[in-house]
Amino acid sequence: MPQKGLWYDGQIALERPVALVPEPPWLVLIDDAGKRHPVAIADLVRLDTAAGRLTFAHRSSEGWRLLIEEPLEPSVLGHLPVRSGSLTAGPGRRTMSVLFGLTALVSAMAGLVIFAPEAVTKRMPMSWERTLGAVYELPIAATRCENPNTRAALDTMIDRIDPEARSDGLTLELVQFEMANAVALPGGRMVLFSGLFEEIDDADAIAGIVAHEIAHVRRRHVAAAVVRELGLGTVVTLLGGGTVAANAGNVLSLNFSRRAEAEADTDAIAMLKQAGIDPRPIAEMFEQAAKGEADHAVSSMELLSSHPVSSGRARRFRDSFDPAASYRPSLGPEHDAALFEGCQATG
Repeated sequence: MPQKGLWYDGQIALERPVALVPEPPWLVLIDDAGKRHPVAIADLVRLDTAAGRLTFAHRSSEGWRLLIEEPLEPSVLGHLPVRSGSLTAGPGRRTMSVLFGLTALVSAMAGLVIFAPEAVTKRMPMSWERTLGAVYELPIAATRCENPNTRAALDTMIDRIDPEARSDGLTLELVQFEMANAVALPGGRMVLFSGLFEEIDDADAIAGIVAHEIAHVRRRHVAAAVVRELGLGTVVTLLGGGTVAANAGNVLSLNFSRRAEAEADTDAIAMLKQAGIDPRPIAEMFEQAAKGEADHAVSSMELLSSHPVSSGRARRFRDSFDPAASYRPSLGPEHDAALFEGCQATG
């Protein structure tokens, strides 16, 4: 039975019953509605409280409290701070190891004439990348789609494309937002905006987009884009627990190099082939986008601004089609309907 607790988020003066699920480096709080609220375990501070109850605060959120009645489940207890601490304490062992590690990376790169973010991020532990991912937020107007049928469709799609993705910590979610776009964030989080489904009505085309985003994550392109955008000094500040300018949290600000886009296309084509998914729908999407570019038309797909298109990219997907292959839809009829139902059923 999962460990239960009471949570005060510091924003409203109401307690919320939650179930606690450790997913290092996160402790996930699941409320009664099934919504997940991950909090970095390293940010938890154990407070001195009355016997029989443990209380934890959050280092950077005043008023945030998590109350847990003893005894604790061993699976949860093993991930929580053992000693009481102070909210004003200096950097801990984990923070210092991050800072020393990054200092070593900077020193190793100092001899390069041209600074290459890719060289740094290939050596960056995924746990650090997840810390960076926590900085990036969705647009204020965006709300997560909690439709369970759509959630099942998304899980089915990502499992079909990359069977190891979810076990490796990659996540795929859909949010209600009119922008037609898809983004990959540091740490393996991938987001589809509901406006994308206003432009695309083929699940196999969506599968091609998801495969492309998975490739960006697998190749560490996302972390490299963060370093390129913010600069290594700002990244060091973020990993050390500091704060930076507001542009660090712009989920739509990450852009990839043409080389990274080409690599992601190559990997996406391979994933679609391995999964037996027809590459022609995603090729058709790129062809329509390329035609719009040639006609100097303004496309409503913001996806094109962060993922530059060309007839050459469309041709690569088109050429990967094998007339002798046995393709099957990326989703069955029940999941296909749920995918395009998306946020509509929740609001």
